[in-house]
Parts: sequence; structure tokens; C-alpha cells
Amino acid sequence: MPFTAPTGRKVVLAGSPVIEEFTVEGVGIKPSLLCKKGTLATQVVVVAAATDKPAGWVGWDAEGAHPAASPALRTTAYTAAKKCPVAYGPGIIVYARLANGQNVVKDQPLVPAADGELAAAANITVTETASTKHVTATAGSFPLGGMIVALAKEDKNCSGGAANIIVESLI
Repeated sequence: MPFTAPTGRKVVLAGSPVIEEFTVEGVGIKPSLLCKKGTLATQVVVVAAATDKPAGWVGWDAEGAHPAASPALRTTAYTAAKKCPVAYGPGIIVYARLANGQNVVKDQPLVPAADGELAAAANITVTETASTKHVTATAGSFPLGGMIVALAKEDKNCSGGAANIIVESLI
């Protein structure tokens, strides 16, 4: 059975996520966006780039948002210093946000993008020239292009602007 866009105030469509409550640091934390740890371990901010290390998906009422802190619309941000639920767990189905200009097909891998949105993962390309070493040493283990955080569960063309998309979370 294919998943469908939610009609209620929820982000998690299926599965058993872990849900933690965090304090909103700054602005822009909206339901369905990908977030990361803020200045403190108890705070979250929106993911700003592919190389950010995501903590989970910003939840809404169905994920336990307190009625006094819950935004009225999916496009409305939580107020700074308020609490918001963050859902995570591999295999959960989430209503996320695909960035403007992205065009993806079902099961395409997705990476973090600016403003807590997602972008299509790109294949790594390598060019070898006669004057370079075969392998360039680098430090660390986090992928330069960002970690794959989700798989698209529907085809989506965002050439006309960012839009919500159903994804399978890998985080």
C-alpha cells in the first residue's frame, strides 16, 4: 500500500520512532524539517548543509508537541525557547521537505540541504590525472557530500519550489 500525504497534524506516517523533546534554538524550526543539535545537547536548530550531522525530524502534534507551543500550520515555525518533539529511527516513514530545484524518483537516496530540507544524493566523481597520486589522504569518516538520511518514497519534482515529500528515514 503506498503512503499518502497526512491530513492531520503529524510528521511520522508509519513505524515506531524514538521521540525526544528538545528546546528550539533560534528560528526556522518547522514541522517536517530535518534538524541537528544546537549549541547545547538539549537544543535543536535546522540543518543548514549536506555536511551537517542530523538529529532527526521536527515533529508536530501527533509526535507530542505541547498545545501551547505547537505551530498552527506546517509552514509556521516553533517559537524560540519552546519545546518541540524530534522523531528519529531507521525505517520510519516521514513527511519531510524536498528543496527547491530537486527532481527525485521513488527510492532515490536523499541528503540534508539548507533550511532543514532534503536534496538528491549525487554520485561521487573522481578524476585521476598523470600528475596526482591515486589516493588523496583525508581525515575523518563523515562523507564530504553528506550522509544519506532518507529514501524518497514517491516521485517529486520541485522545479517550481520546495515541497513536502514522503520519505523513509535512515537516521
